[in-house]
Amino acid sequence: MENLFLICLIPPTSIIEDIDEIRNYIADKFKVYESLKRPAHITLYNPVKITSRDTEERFFNALSTAAFTDSFTQVLLNFNAFPQHTFYLEAEQNPGIMNLQRQIKKALTPLKLDSQRENFKFTPHLTLAFKDVKPPVFESIVNTFKDKKFKRTFTVSGFYVYKHIDKKWQPYKEFPFKNPQDNPATKDLFS
Repeated sequence: MENLFLICLIPPTSIIEDIDEIRNYIADKFKVYESLKRPAHITLYNPVKITSRDTEERFFNALSTAAFTDSFTQVLLNFNAFPQHTFYLEAEQNPGIMNLQRQIKKALTPLKLDSQRENFKFTPHLTLAFKDVKPPVFESIVNTFKDKKFKRTFTVSGFYVYKHIDKKWQPYKEFPFKNPQDNPATKDLFS
């Protein structure tokens, strides 16, 4: 058994349609297609490979504990890049997304899924082009979008796990947010 999972936020369909229009424009104009193989998403935890049923069960139980949080508003605002390799929409850093990512990381740390990823810096973003983007093409993409504006806002009330099936990321499980005050881990004798 070997499964690959991705923990992420998925914007509403209307916003995904706008994002896909941009991704398709980039693919057609610059001949870079790698980002089209993935759903439009904001990664909350890098993809993890799980090789046992026991670990998979512990993985999903841990994620369930991370879902005790309040809904929040997420803003996608303008274009940016990680130099020379990834072009993206910025996902505004706000207390909601930063807290959610911390909770997921904290819940998964005891599972030791990938110790190299424990210290990565979380920069929320939604990728538009990467992997197959060569430096000269990268510069052309950045220059094309440098003066363009983009802003979409949506409410986040849960997160998703996608599973890699038949060489594609497929929706697998949704974790709707639960009232933080109902979290048994934070209850005390006098609550």
